[in-house]
Amino acid sequence: MDWSKYSALKSDSKASMAKEEKKAAVLYEEGDSMPEGKKAGDEKEAAQEAVYLSQKRWNPDNGEAMDDDKSEMSLPALEAEKARYDAQAASAKAQSDGLKAMIADYKSKV
Repeated sequence: MDWSKYSALKSDSKASMAKEEKKAAVLYEEGDSMPEGKKAGDEKEAAQEAVYLSQKRWNPDNGEAMDDDKSEMSLPALEAEKARYDAQAASAKAQSDGLKAMIADYKSKV
C-alpha cells in the first residue's frame, strides 16, 4: 500500500481498520477429554481477534464494486515499516545536507 495515501483513503471511506474475529471460540463437546471442572459447552480455546486493513476495490473493466481487499495488520510490522521509512528519510536528509555543503563550496569557487 502507498501509506502516503492512507489518510485520504480513510477520509473517503475507501480504507479502514477494524478488529474482527479471526477464529471462533472452540467449545468442549460431549465425548471430548475435559479437564476437571469443565463440561460440554465450556470454552476450550478462546476466540482470536485480529486487526485488518480493508480497502475498497472496483472492477477496472466495468467499475462495479468488488469484495474489499483485507490484510491482517500487526503493530510490530507497522512499526518496523515506519522505522524503515524514517531511516530512509534520515539518509536522504544526510545526502541533502552533504550536497548543500558541496554547493556552498562550489559557489565559493566561482
